[in-house]
Amino acid sequence: MGDQVGAAFIHADNIAFAVAIVCGFLAIHFYDRSRKPAFWWTLCFVGLLMMAIAEAVTPLFTAPPVSRFIVFSLNMVAISCLNVGIAWHCEKIVPWRLIDGLLAAALMGNFLVGLVWPGESIETMTAAASLAAAQAIGLYILLLPGRGRRDRALALILALMIANYLSRPLIHAAFTAVSADGLRASDIVIGINNALLTIALATVLTLRLAGRLLRDLKGQSETDSLSGLLNRHGFDLTIKKLRQQSQSTTPTSLILCDLDRFKSINDEYGHYVGDRVIAAFGRLIRAGAREGDICGRFGGEEFCVYLRNSDVRAARLFAEWLRVAFASTSYPELSNSTRFTASFGVTEILAGERIEDAYKRADAALYTAKRDGRNCVRTQDQKGGSSKLSGIHFSSRSNCSV
Repeated sequence: MGDQVGAAFIHADNIAFAVAIVCGFLAIHFYDRSRKPAFWWTLCFVGLLMMAIAEAVTPLFTAPPVSRFIVFSLNMVAISCLNVGIAWHCEKIVPWRLIDGLLAAALMGNFLVGLVWPGESIETMTAAASLAAAQAIGLYILLLPGRGRRDRALALILALMIANYLSRPLIHAAFTAVSADGLRASDIVIGINNALLTIALATVLTLRLAGRLLRDLKGQSETDSLSGLLNRHGFDLTIKKLRQQSQSTTPTSLILCDLDRFKSINDEYGHYVGDRVIAAFGRLIRAGAREGDICGRFGGEEFCVYLRNSDVRAARLFAEWLRVAFASTSYPELSNSTRFTASFGVTEILAGERIEDAYKRADAALYTAKRDGRNCVRTQDQKGGSSKLSGIHFSSRSNCSV
């Protein structure tokens, strides 16, 4: 009676744990359907849930060989889904042929072995080898070279699961005691091992999904959805981290941008067109910025660009390009002749200087650009003077449609 209670407890615990994990993965998947690892890992634990139910129920209604094959099949399907999720998680190509081929061969092979040698050690060894081989595909995906990430904790758990499957024949040989109701000690040991490894696997997978979800949520909180640039908080935080981590002596510059007469754009054309103009300006900044440059929208019609490895001359060239490109942009909602402009203030950041002081100079340069008629670029150095690009002329006559 005690053995029956213990076995029932293990089955109930496995079922309850699988249900909890399935619900958690489903919640993440439905929150963001683009998360393919969550979808495939949900299917994996659905398979493990069905396997736990089958272990408890099928012996009551089917012959032992049939019951064992059902449990084995569900286990193989669960591992296959786990492997597909691992490939998506690690940004690797899913080896569909390898996964599907092994699944089909294992099901066919174990079915035939179960018919010919039911209940014998060869059936146990064949099933164990098939499960270990399927789990080895997941480890193979993790260790594949390439751009994808490697997850050492997950690799360790997969290696332990492979060892657990391969050790099953030894456990059956070592724990031969059988209770009065026919429950084998080896089945209890294997059940406990499976439960512990499943808990470890679920914990690691949940942490991976939760970590990626938190990073995405943090990114969303620091990004302006309309322009696709960092918001003021994200911009300031990124600049602060960058300046703390790097003590580079290479020149760095700051550009403040302000869309001219933006309130009149909203008043005359409506907020939809105003949003289109902001989105268009954000796309131009992203198109012109280099890797490592930091671009943000400070709110309303004001933008800021932090140019690494750029002196004031290079920064002004970028600002002039941006000014001309924006002034040449047309909009499908408006007549082809309708154009909008922006003004720019540029300054170079001195080594060791506080970013707040550079903001003040760039803002003063921007105010000068506004005062000088808008649609122009002005600079200011640390002494309050301006610099010019002699011999270079910019025109806004070219067309650019967004």
